[in-house]
Amino acid sequence: MADENYRYDPDTLSFKRNETKKGRKFFVSIITQLLAAITIGTVVFLAISYTIETPRQKNTERENQMLQKEYKLLTERYNQANAVLQDLKTRDTDLYRAIFETEPPKEDILEKADYSNDSITTEYILSQHKIKGDSVTKMLKTEETVTNELWYVLQNSKNNLQNFPSIQPLKNDMLQFLPYGFGRKLDPIYKTPTIHLGIDFAAPKGTEVMATGDGIVEEIGDKRDLGKYIIINHKNGYTTIYAHLSGVVVKKNQKIKRYETIGFVGNSGKSLTAHLHYEIKHNNKNVNPINYFFEDTDPMMYTALKKLANNGGLCLD
Repeated sequence: MADENYRYDPDTLSFKRNETKKGRKFFVSIITQLLAAITIGTVVFLAISYTIETPRQKNTERENQMLQKEYKLLTERYNQANAVLQDLKTRDTDLYRAIFETEPPKEDILEKADYSNDSITTEYILSQHKIKGDSVTKMLKTEETVTNELWYVLQNSKNNLQNFPSIQPLKNDMLQFLPYGFGRKLDPIYKTPTIHLGIDFAAPKGTEVMATGDGIVEEIGDKRDLGKYIIINHKNGYTTIYAHLSGVVVKKNQKIKRYETIGFVGNSGKSLTAHLHYEIKHNNKNVNPINYFFEDTDPMMYTALKKLANNGGLCLD
């Protein structure tokens, strides 16, 4: 009796079985199962949505990753091109000063672009590269103006062009002879700070040394600091000095052509090891030779050469 549903009837003073309508019981059962199914379905849908990517989501994620890679690649290419362009600008500025003996036109053309945004979108990439492209375009226009003026002067004074010290004093097309740059350095002998007035090229003894422009041998000598040296007067306000030589194959007052061998690398005078010390003077004032290697170097090679020359605070004499 405990397992069945009964009720007490006070009129008959007896228990009677409760009779539930089968239709109502069936309806309650259907509703319960439906609610359970909806609940389970919702949980499963949410779980799938957060854990399993749809094909569309996968394609979108793949496109975003490719877009970020392209963005980084474009940024790296821009930075490389900009570095080369900056070096060309520095070199052109020095040449402009040397030829015109005045300052080149100045223009603040570089605009800063914001790269701190981590959420990269197509619109963001386009806007940032437009800023970069505009800055490079402005820089190129300025460089074109300077270059055109230089070209005009050089075309109308071809003799001066031949006399201009515009190559490296060694055949160094593979950058096999490391340069030690101009400016403040550490004296390798006395271990004290010093002003290095030229560039040192570390090269084996006996390596041929070339004249960097047409001119006349003004002086040949042997001094304690320079060792065996040659001075060439280029007749345009420029003189070049080649020091620490092991031998000399020219004579005083001899006419010299660019690329002509004038001596050989050595270790004479105050020198740490075999090398060539090379100086350029314009109107008796020392200038940085790195800015004059424009005839035998392309932009990429020049950038590498300049980076090597500026690396570290050492010199060889």
